[in-house]
Amino acid sequence: MDFSWALTLPREQISTLLAGRLAGAMVMGLGLGPSAAGAMRSNVQVAGGYLVMHSHAPAFRVVLSVSGIRCRVDITDQAFTHAGQYARINGRLGSERSDHHSEQSMIHKQLAIHADAVEVHHSQIDGILLRFQIPLLQANHEPQPEA
Repeated sequence: MDFSWALTLPREQISTLLAGRLAGAMVMGLGLGPSAAGAMRSNVQVAGGYLVMHSHAPAFRVVLSVSGIRCRVDITDQAFTHAGQYARINGRLGSERSDHHSEQSMIHKQLAIHADAVEVHHSQIDGILLRFQIPLLQANHEPQPEA
């Protein structure tokens, strides 16, 4: 099954909680277990919180794109979504500005706990893009009853 889901919210901390809950509910709506839904909810909230803290845009967008057993998540502010407003520097999207480097490294590590292919980018005009993939068929780590 392939589909996309998008949500645009005001850049406020409460919006990150709503985005995380809705993303987790979308995963549950696919009939997947609480492990995948929890990973989705947590990562969307963490990435959204990072964007809210560092962006100057009035809103942010969350896009979930399901393809097979993976869901790609893009969380971006409006400044990043306008074509041509960011550049490739040293073959990478955006810039590796020193004022965000340690925070980018920290958020990357935090998102990578539950996600693959984590990317954190700041454009030259302060646009932000966080992208990661959540495996939808995660192992259930709950103890099984003994026979």
